[in-house]
Amino acid sequence: MKNDVQNQFRELCKNIGWKCTPQRLAVYAFLQQNHTHPNVDTVWNAVRRRQPTISRESVYRILNELSQHGMIGRIEHIDHARYDCRVGAHGHFICKNCCEISDFDWPDGAQIPPELLARQVQHMEIRLVGLCPKCASAHKQDSSEKPAGENTES
Repeated sequence: MKNDVQNQFRELCKNIGWKCTPQRLAVYAFLQQNHTHPNVDTVWNAVRRRQPTISRESVYRILNELSQHGMIGRIEHIDHARYDCRVGAHGHFICKNCCEISDFDWPDGAQIPPELLARQVQHMEIRLVGLCPKCASAHKQDSSEKPAGENTES
Protein backbone atom coordinates (compact mmCIF):
# COMPACT_ATOMS: atom_id res chain seq x y z
CA MET A 1 0.00 0.00 0.00
CA LYS A 2 2.77 2.43 0.96
CA ASN A 3 4.62 1.82 -2.31
CA ASP A 4 1.35 2.20 -4.25
CA VAL A 5 0.81 5.66 -2.74
CA GLN A 6 4.42 6.64 -3.44
CA ASN A 7 4.24 5.43 -7.03
CA GLN A 8 0.88 7.10 -7.57
CA PHE A 9 2.20 10.39 -6.17
CA ARG A 10 5.39 10.25 -8.24
CA GLU A 11 3.29 9.76 -11.36
CA LEU A 12 1.02 12.68 -10.44
CA CYS A 13 4.05 14.91 -9.83
CA LYS A 14 5.57 13.89 -13.15
CA ASN A 15 2.32 14.69 -14.98
CA ILE A 16 2.14 18.23 -13.60
CA GLY A 17 5.87 18.96 -13.63
CA TRP A 18 6.51 18.97 -9.88
CA LYS A 19 9.48 17.73 -7.94
CA CYS A 20 8.39 14.82 -5.78
CA THR A 21 9.71 16.18 -2.49
CA PRO A 22 9.63 14.18 0.75
CA GLN A 23 7.44 16.89 2.29
CA ARG A 24 4.83 16.76 -0.48
CA LEU A 25 4.85 12.97 -0.41
CA ALA A 26 4.43 12.91 3.38
CA VAL A 27 1.40 15.24 3.23
CA TYR A 28 -0.17 13.33 0.33
CA ALA A 29 0.48 9.93 1.94
CA PHE A 30 -1.02 11.04 5.25
CA LEU A 31 -4.18 12.22 3.52
CA GLN A 32 -4.51 8.99 1.54
CA GLN A 33 -4.53 7.04 4.82
CA ASN A 34 -6.75 9.46 6.75
CA HIS A 35 -10.45 9.76 6.03
CA THR A 36 -11.38 12.13 8.88
CA HIS A 37 -11.17 15.32 6.76
CA PRO A 38 -8.31 16.77 8.80
CA ASN A 39 -7.52 20.46 9.11
CA VAL A 40 -4.05 21.88 8.47
CA ASP A 41 -2.96 21.49 12.12
CA THR A 42 -3.88 17.82 12.22
CA VAL A 43 -1.95 17.20 8.99
CA TRP A 44 1.03 19.21 10.23
CA ASN A 45 1.18 17.39 13.58
CA ALA A 46 1.07 14.00 11.87
CA VAL A 47 3.52 14.83 9.07
CA ARG A 48 6.16 16.38 11.31
CA ARG A 49 6.60 13.03 13.07
CA ARG A 50 8.30 11.88 9.85
CA GLN A 51 9.46 15.31 8.67
CA PRO A 52 10.38 17.14 11.92
CA THR A 53 11.59 20.29 10.17
CA ILE A 54 8.45 20.88 8.11
CA SER A 55 6.68 24.11 9.01
CA ARG A 56 2.95 24.64 9.35
CA GLU A 57 3.18 27.15 6.51
CA SER A 58 4.77 24.52 4.24
CA VAL A 59 2.00 22.05 5.03
CA TYR A 60 -0.62 24.72 4.32
CA ARG A 61 1.05 25.61 1.00
CA ILE A 62 1.33 21.93 0.01
CA LEU A 63 -2.33 21.29 0.88
CA ASN A 64 -3.38 24.24 -1.26
CA GLU A 65 -1.17 23.10 -4.16
CA LEU A 66 -2.60 19.57 -3.96
CA SER A 67 -6.10 21.00 -3.87
CA GLN A 68 -5.51 23.37 -6.81
CA HIS A 69 -4.34 20.43 -8.93
CA GLY A 70 -7.35 18.26 -8.00
CA MET A 71 -5.27 15.75 -6.06
CA ILE A 72 -7.27 16.36 -2.88
CA GLY A 73 -10.45 18.24 -2.12
CA ARG A 74 -10.72 21.33 0.08
CA ILE A 75 -13.89 21.69 2.11
CA GLU A 76 -14.65 25.34 2.79
CA HIS A 77 -17.06 27.20 5.02
CA ILE A 78 -16.79 25.05 8.10
CA ASP A 79 -14.79 26.31 11.06
CA HIS A 80 -11.50 26.19 9.15
CA ALA A 81 -10.64 24.57 5.84
CA ARG A 82 -10.55 20.79 5.99
CA TYR A 83 -9.02 18.46 3.41
CA ASP A 84 -10.39 15.35 1.76
CA CYS A 85 -8.52 12.53 0.02
CA ARG A 86 -11.69 11.49 -1.79
CA VAL A 87 -11.99 13.68 -4.88
CA GLY A 88 -14.65 11.74 -6.79
CA ALA A 89 -18.34 12.58 -6.64
CA HIS A 90 -19.58 12.28 -3.06
CA GLY A 91 -21.30 14.34 -0.41
CA HIS A 92 -20.53 15.36 3.16
CA PHE A 93 -22.52 15.16 6.36
CA ILE A 94 -21.27 17.75 8.87
CA CYS A 95 -22.25 17.54 12.52
CA LYS A 96 -23.18 21.05 13.65
CA ASN A 97 -22.23 20.16 17.21
CA CYS A 98 -18.83 18.41 17.06
CA CYS A 99 -17.93 19.34 13.42
CA GLU A 100 -17.26 15.70 12.47
CA ILE A 101 -17.42 15.24 8.70
CA SER A 102 -18.40 11.97 7.10
CA ASP A 103 -18.66 11.04 3.44
CA PHE A 104 -21.62 9.55 1.67
CA ASP A 105 -21.93 8.30 -1.90
CA TRP A 106 -23.28 10.68 -4.52
CA PRO A 107 -27.02 10.08 -5.02
CA ASP A 108 -28.07 8.59 -8.36
CA GLY A 109 -29.24 11.27 -10.75
CA ALA A 110 -27.51 14.20 -9.02
CA GLN A 111 -26.51 16.69 -11.70
CA ILE A 112 -26.02 20.37 -12.35
CA PRO A 113 -29.37 22.14 -12.68
CA PRO A 114 -30.08 22.97 -16.35
CA GLU A 115 -30.34 26.72 -15.65
CA LEU A 116 -26.72 26.69 -14.44
CA LEU A 117 -25.18 24.77 -17.37
CA ALA A 118 -24.12 28.01 -19.11
CA ARG A 119 -21.96 28.93 -16.09
CA GLN A 120 -18.45 27.67 -15.57
CA VAL A 121 -19.19 25.31 -12.68
CA GLN A 122 -15.93 24.08 -11.19
CA HIS A 123 -17.21 22.19 -8.19
CA MET A 124 -20.48 20.62 -7.16
CA GLU A 125 -21.07 19.23 -3.72
CA ILE A 126 -23.91 18.00 -1.60
CA ARG A 127 -23.52 19.00 2.02
CA LEU A 128 -25.87 17.91 4.76
CA VAL A 129 -25.67 19.49 8.21
CA GLY A 130 -27.21 18.05 11.36
CA LEU A 131 -26.28 15.98 14.38
CA CYS A 132 -24.11 12.87 14.13
CA PRO A 133 -25.41 9.78 15.97
CA LYS A 134 -23.21 10.44 19.01
CA CYS A 135 -24.30 14.09 19.37
CA ALA A 136 -27.94 13.25 18.59
CA SER A 137 -27.91 10.62 21.33
CA ALA A 138 -26.37 13.08 23.81
CA HIS A 139 -28.88 15.75 22.79
CA LYS A 140 -31.78 13.32 23.21
CA GLN A 141 -30.47 12.26 26.61
CA ASP A 142 -30.05 15.90 27.72
CA SER A 143 -33.62 16.69 26.62
CA SER A 144 -35.09 13.73 28.48
CA GLU A 145 -33.30 14.71 31.71
CA LYS A 146 -34.92 18.18 31.93
CA PRO A 147 -37.45 18.57 34.77
CA ALA A 148 -41.13 18.55 33.84
CA GLY A 149 -42.42 21.97 32.86
CA GLU A 150 -38.99 23.31 31.86
CA ASN A 151 -38.87 24.89 28.42
CA THR A 152 -37.14 22.39 26.13
CA GLU A 153 -37.01 24.57 23.00
CA SER A 154 -33.52 25.43 21.77
